[in-house]
Amino acid sequence: MTENITELRYWLDLAIKAIIGVVVSVVGLDYRAMKSTLAELQESKYALTAQVSVIQSETNGTKARLERMESKLDKALER
Repeated sequence: MTENITELRYWLDLAIKAIIGVVVSVVGLDYRAMKSTLAELQESKYALTAQVSVIQSETNGTKARLERMESKLDKALER
């Protein structure tokens, strides 16, 4: 190092590099947090999709049972 440590240029360069390092670290942490949040949201989406499918299946089954009951009642009333 041929530069003198007491020179202002040296300290400014060191400060700028430190600031860049801090910014990169903060962005990296934010990226990891965002990635984790997105993974959690995706898991929640799949869980909700599965629940909706189950509810739709149950609703279709209930509808079919009610239609069968209605047809039986219609037959009974015709007699």
